[in-house]
Formats: sequence, C-alpha cells, structure tokens
Amino acid sequence: MLVDREAELATLSAALAESARGTGAFAVVHGATALGKSELLHALRARATEHGFTVRTALGSPTEQPFPYALVDQLLPELGLPPEELTPGGATDAVPPHLLRRAYQATLTLAADRPLLLCVDDLHYADHASQQCLLYLVRRLRTARAALVVTEAPHGTAHRTLLGELQYQPRTRHLFLTPLTARGITRLLTHHLGEPAAARLTAHFHRLTGGNPLLLRALLDDAAAAPDTVPLPGAAYRSAVLACAHRSGADALAVARASAVLDTTNTPHPETAPLKNPENTENPENTENTENTGTLNTPDATLLASTAALTPHAVPQALDALTTSALYDAHRRPRHPAVAEALLADPDLSSAAHTALRARAARALHAQGAPAVAVAAQLMAGAPLGESWEAPALRAAAEEHLAAGDTALAGRCLRCAVLRADDSPQGLADRLATVAVAWRLDPPGVITQLRALTGHARTGLLPPRATLHLIQALLWHGREEDAITAAETLPAEDADPRYATELAVTRLRLTHTYPGTLPWMPEVLRRPTPEPAPDGRPEPVEVAAARTLHIALTGAGPDTVAAAAERVLRSPGVIDHRPDAVVVAVQSLVHIDRLDSADAWSERFLAPRPGFPAPPPVRQALLHQTRSFVLLRRGELTAACEHGVRALELMPEAGWGTALAFPLAVLAEAHTALGEHDRAAELLNRPLPEATHRTIFTIHHQYARGLHHLALDRPRDALACFVSCGETLRSWGLDTPSLAPWRTGAAEAWLALGRPERAVRLLDDRQAAPVHRRPRPRAGALRVLAATEPPERRAATLTRALELYRVCGDRHGIARTLADLDTATERRPAPAAGVVLTTAEHRVAVLAARGLSNREVAAELSIAVSTVEQHLTRVYRKYRIRHRRDLSTRLSAGA
Repeated sequence: MLVDREAELATLSAALAESARGTGAFAVVHGATALGKSELLHALRARATEHGFTVRTALGSPTEQPFPYALVDQLLPELGLPPEELTPGGATDAVPPHLLRRAYQATLTLAADRPLLLCVDDLHYADHASQQCLLYLVRRLRTARAALVVTEAPHGTAHRTLLGELQYQPRTRHLFLTPLTARGITRLLTHHLGEPAAARLTAHFHRLTGGNPLLLRALLDDAAAAPDTVPLPGAAYRSAVLACAHRSGADALAVARASAVLDTTNTPHPETAPLKNPENTENPENTENTENTGTLNTPDATLLASTAALTPHAVPQALDALTTSALYDAHRRPRHPAVAEALLADPDLSSAAHTALRARAARALHAQGAPAVAVAAQLMAGAPLGESWEAPALRAAAEEHLAAGDTALAGRCLRCAVLRADDSPQGLADRLATVAVAWRLDPPGVITQLRALTGHARTGLLPPRATLHLIQALLWHGREEDAITAAETLPAEDADPRYATELAVTRLRLTHTYPGTLPWMPEVLRRPTPEPAPDGRPEPVEVAAARTLHIALTGAGPDTVAAAAERVLRSPGVIDHRPDAVVVAVQSLVHIDRLDSADAWSERFLAPRPGFPAPPPVRQALLHQTRSFVLLRRGELTAACEHGVRALELMPEAGWGTALAFPLAVLAEAHTALGEHDRAAELLNRPLPEATHRTIFTIHHQYARGLHHLALDRPRDALACFVSCGETLRSWGLDTPSLAPWRTGAAEAWLALGRPERAVRLLDDRQAAPVHRRPRPRAGALRVLAATEPPERRAATLTRALELYRVCGDRHGIARTLADLDTATERRPAPAAGVVLTTAEHRVAVLAARGLSNREVAAELSIAVSTVEQHLTRVYRKYRIRHRRDLSTRLSAGA
C-alpha cells in the first residue's frame, strides 16, 4: 500500500506522459534510507506497464559496485558484453566510445515501437562504467520516447557527476521524499489493524518509527505476534534498524554504533500493557512528548568522532543521514533503546571490533572528564586498557553507584578495579582504596585482599597514607600482628598532605577503640595527637569525629563534647561521605548522657530520605546498631532489641570483626533487663575474635555478662565480670562510667553477697570520682547506695536518683528506681506469727543469706539448682521480700 506518496507518483506520471509524446523525460527521487523510494519506483513501473511502456529496471548494490557495467548490463542485456568486461578490473577508466554508442542504439531500438521507461534504483551504488553510459544516454535522449527515473540516497558521492548533468536537463524533475506523516501512518494502520486501533496507536507508531516505512512495517510484524498489547520493538524492528543503518553509509553506521556504545539516552523501556490509548490522540503529530524522549544529551561531535574513529567533520553528515532516515529523532538520538541494542548485537560487528569500540569510548570519555559511571560502563564492557586511570575511575564509579543505591553495579565496578590495579605503589594504593569501598558491600569478602596487601605493606611498597587505611582495616578484623607489622613502615611525615589527617585519625582510634593494641604499635602511632589549630580552623570531619569520642571518654566537659559532636553531625553530606563519623559523634553524645540529642540524630540519619536511594547494607547496619545503643541507654528495651537484631541481619557476623562484641552486648543487656535470660545467654556465648579483648568492645561485653549474672542471682560471677572491666579500663586510662558503670555493678554484687560495707566503699565519692561526673552513672550509684542506708533515709536517696534518671531520660532506670521507692515507702505488716519455713526452705535461705550463689547452695545441699530457685521463690513470697540482701534480716526476725 502506497501512502503519502500520491503527489510524487502524479509528478512521475506526468513525466511518463511527456516521454510518450516523444520528449525525453528525467526524474530523480531523493531520500534517505528506507523512506520508500523503491516502493514509489515499483508503483511507477506498474503504471507505466499499464500504459504500454517497455520497462527496464536496474538495482544498484554495494556488492556489485566493483564490477564494471554491472548496472547497465541489467538495463540493456542486449549489449552482450563479454565476460571479461564484467569482472573487476576488466574495464578501463574510460568506457570505449563504441560501447557508449551501442548502449544508445539499444535504447533507441527499445523505444522505437513503444515508449521506454528506464528505472535505476539506488544510483549511488552504480559502478563507474555504468555511470558513464547513463551520462551518455542523458545527453542524447531529449527527443526520444524514453524516460529515465533514478533514486539516490544522500550519503553517496561517486554518482554526483551524473546527478549534476541531470540537474541541468530542462525537463528533469527532482522529488524529495520525507518520512510518512501522522495521517499517512493512520491510513497504514487502518489498513492493517482497523480504524479503532489506528486511532489509538498512531502516535505510538509515529514516535517509535518517525514515519520510516521500513520501521513501520517491521513494527507491524512485531505487533502481529502480540495482538493484545501495545506494539513494542521486536525481532523485525531490530532487523529493520540494521538494514537502515547499513544502507545509510559507512560513516553513518560507525556513528550509530558509537552512539549506541556511548548510550547517553538512558531511555527506559515501556512496559508491555493491554491495548489502550497511550497518547493524546487530539494531536497525533506531536511526537516530542512524554514517553521515550529522555533528555537532550546527545554526545558531541568530538566524542562521537573519537569513538567512531572518524574525523569530527564527518560526524554531522552521518547524524544527518540517520536523522533524515528517521532512525534518529529530531534531537539526533535513537528513537528507542532497541536501536542501540540492535546495533550492538549486529552479527557484522565482531567481538574484536566491539572491544575496540568500547576502548575508544572509554578513552574519549575519560579525556573529556565525563562522569566516572560513564567511563566505567565502557571499561566493564571491554577489555583492560592497561592504563593507570582505569582503577581509580572504576572505584569512583562504584562510589557513585553506592550513593545511588545500586550495590550490584557497584560490586561489578569494584571487581573490575581490582583486576586493573597492578603492583606498583599507586596500583596498590588503588587496590586498597577499592577494598575500602568493597567493605561497604561485603565486609567478610575483603579479608583475603587485606592479607595480600599486608605483604606489600611489609615491603614498603604501599604508600604511607594507604598503609594507615590498611592498619585500620586490619584492626577491625582483629589481625593485630599484621597491623603492627604494617605500622613499622610508617614515616613520621610524608609529602602527601592528607597523611597527617589520616595519621591523626589512626592515633585517636587506637586510643579509644584499640587501646590494648596501642602499646605494641611503633612510636609514630603512640605519640599524642596534636591539638586543633589555635586559629580556629575546622579540622577534617573524620579527625573531628574521632577527637570528639576521645574527649568524651577522657573526661571533657559535656558542653564541649556536645558542641564538637553537633559540628560533626551538621557537616554537609557527612552521612554519605563519612557515615563512620556520624556513628562516632552519636556515640559521643550517648557517653555524656545527652540521650535526647543522640536519639534525635540517630533517628534522623536512619530515617528514609525522599528522593535518595536506600543506603548500602553495611551503613544501615552501623546506623541500626547506633540506634540500638541509644535506645538501650534511654531504657526503650524492646525497640533497642529490634534495631540490634536488624543490624546483625544487615551485616553478617564475620563482617563485624572485633566490633561484633558491641551489638551482642547491647542486645544481651536489653534482653536481660526484659527478663529474657535464655536469649541473653545465647548472645553472650557466641564466639568472638581472639583480639576482641584488647578492644573497647570487650568492656561492653563483659559488663553485659555481669548484669546477666546478677539477674540470674550469681553475684560472685557478676562481681568477677565487673572487676575485670574496672581493671581493664584503669590499665587503658579510660576509667569512665560512660563506657560501663562497673563500680555500680560491682557494688550491687557485693550487696547480693551480703557485704553492704564493700558496696559503700566502692561507691564512695573519694574512691569513685568518675561515677559522679555524669547523671546516669550517678543515678545508678545512688539507687544502689540507697539499699545500704537505714529505711528512714532510703526514700530521699532514691528520690535524688530518680531526678537524675529523668534528667538524662533513662526510662528503665526510672522504672527500677520507682519500684525501689515503692518498696522503701510502703508500710508492710510484719510476717504473720504462724508463717514458718520448711526445713528445706530454711536450709536454702540460710546458705543464700551467707552470700552463696544458687549453684553453690545446690552443691552444698546436693540438690538441683532449679530446686534451690524454687525454694527461694517460696521464701521470698512468705517473707514478702524482693532481694537476696533482705534474707538475713528476715531470718533473724523470724527466729
């Protein structure tokens, strides 16, 4: 069906009429590839045959272009050219005059009885000899009953002499074909799909084909395979794309492939959906609307030229050819992602050519300073180039993908980066930086790479700043010996201006996180960290965060710590670029009992951000753990458990390294406070890396174990845990209750053992000054001390403790203190005179009052521990007491 070509066919028919009257007529049909030139020629031949014309047709072909006379032999086989003339190299540059005359005579003979129509399709592929013959005929057929109609595409140049001659013939008609209009598409769709479907789909077809008849018919073929859906490009469409690209000329094909490789459109595929009206049918010719238009970010000529291996001036012409054929839209972009997919899947594009194309694209993008993700896309799709910028570019792309929430693509970039990093100092630094990014995706997976880099650090090949990064990573995973060995290569100073920053961070982290390892480090890491510049210049955020935690643990004023933490947390982009700084700053607020502020910040950074992708799992795990710690200190125990469990789900235990003790301790402490002792025991019994006991995390773990023993009425075991905490903290110079109020725990254990004087001495102001610098530890100490005081003073002490708990916002502390206050103030009647203990109950109660644990009582009496617990429960109920420390008093009263 011929559509939108009625006017052109009428013009050509008029040329036929002239030639039938004995006046030679000529016509040239101009048009880009696949715009229907051949179909128009076919319709003209049919009309000429109906009117009694003799019709001869020749088709130009790039495969026959090297053969002399290939085209004229199709038009005038009567010439009887010898075989040697039809082989490559068989003809000279100039056609012999006798052959030219023979061609002319043969044409006159054909036109003697009936008018003659000579049709040449794709003249731009005509061989040189045939062009000379046609040029000879054009100059002599002005008075013959003959018409010559040719079609040509704009990308050829060899036929320009013949076209120039036709230009000056007085009766030559020039027709310029354009893509089908929306009305023409509607007519075509009506013919194939019916009027209702045509009304719905015209704009859709117009957008995907631009009116290119070949693409239109291909899309109709694809639509026939899925009649109940909106037609989407399929196999037929892709084949038509390749046909258009190949027939648009070598330069256009090269530019189309380059554009496909650069893939700057980022156009989404429309989803297959039931037939509907996807467009505004009131304006079907508006093809520049919503779907598949993307952004106008066509690569510039220089970038395309470099990728296509062409000169820059060839690119605009190639883009014109692709645009006029409607393969590209008005913005010089492929009409659909299927165009690029077809070009890159072209069987004629060899693997080697594809790799070379990717290499040129990567180099060109890098040279232009393109975004790292664009460069990395080419590097990952091609082979290594062996150039120094590859690994950093891939690592930077991984960072961007992580920021965008695409962890899978970030992982691919990192794997490629590792493969491209050599063993030079810079290559090793690149590899370590890649490992640092990879840790955010798969913490356990980087251990093998860290081991390999440790060997290079021993030899001094790793740059000093990279060595510091390696030391921190090794310490996290508990590889102390490797970290100490690597540190021995560190200089006191380095030309890298960032070395001093990283050195300060490492020193501070050793002091407050790995204090047990610090004495074994070389002197360069044991030196005190320089104080901030006196001129008030802000420190790098990573240094400021590490210093904030350090001063929080070493006794700085709460206001000073809070101000430093707020500066870190308010730093622009800190959560994206330094999430570790956020964690450290929030923990600093917890350690000074600014729990409301810590709660607000932890909630803010953990909350989803509209318009931002979800953060990587490791960052989420650290933020959930921080939130769990804050909620534990606030006494919101159930919520603390929820966030702690989520943290362990997001990062496997092997990824936590020595820090695993921290989330386990927080969870165990929360479950103990909730009375869920089996769950707490399971958490505390999980295996930890051997190096954990030399980190600050062991303090949290030992303290949680002590609380667990207290809750299970094992005061001696609890006391051992609390005393161990104190001894370790004093040896490290970090004896602060903000980490673990071990004195309060130990005092409570002494009370349970019936030694209140030891509890009082442990919490005496002169012996335990650190306890009284923070409201929460002070409140805990007062609550325990109240149990050692006479009944008439106990309520006042508990009231002071309650006020302090309310100041810092510890709900669990408030609840415990209120319970103790109720016990201290309620007036309970003495036990009834007739209440007595059984012999078994009395034996158990007497031993427990002496300070023996349940297990020790069971061993003494040769009974089960559970039996001891049952007897004590009944004793407590009969004597109306809640604490083991009250047993001695009640037993004496009962006697």
